[in-house]
Amino acid sequence: MKALETKIKHALENKGIKCQSVYKMPDPDETRVLVAFNSKDNKKLTIRKIEAALSSLDVGKLKVPQDFQRLSSAFLHIEITLGARTEKPVFPASM
Repeated sequence: MKALETKIKHALENKGIKCQSVYKMPDPDETRVLVAFNSKDNKKLTIRKIEAALSSLDVGKLKVPQDFQRLSSAFLHIEITLGARTEKPVFPASM
């Protein structure tokens, strides 16, 4: 497991959230991570708990969806964008 994935998994575990797997999505423009949680181990899991655990990572602004995705019946999935930019891009002035 790579450094970012390990960092996310440990941050969640430190807050008592059991994480099944963390996978960094191949995207050259943004750092996106797919996190899977076992439905049985996390019956009271909320988006707010995940966001609070990940905010301690110091990776910039997080973009977390409002709800989980169910890609299978046994797991809850959530796709998180780390270091989401909040400032507008700078363009060179026209001459």
